[in-house]
Amino acid sequence: MKDGHYTYKTGGRVCASEIAFDIVEGRIYNIVFQGGCAGNTSGVSFLADGMPAEDVVKRLKGVPCHNGTSCPNELAQAIEKVLLENV
Repeated sequence: MKDGHYTYKTGGRVCASEIAFDIVEGRIYNIVFQGGCAGNTSGVSFLADGMPAEDVVKRLKGVPCHNGTSCPNELAQAIEKVLLENV
């Protein structure tokens, strides 16, 4: 997997409009949500920081909130997209 800084637009189905994060040696760092519920998004950011990318996807993919998705689920989708693009 390629190290780098990534930005993901959520598509408007959740309160956060964008998620930025870094991947370094397969681990997720510096997660920043633009918008969203501050407590939820900061909690997710702190908990996921330093975790292997695949583990973040496994833990957060499918977490519901409204409109069939959630900010944690959108983070999982963003990371999964990066993983698939860098196979």
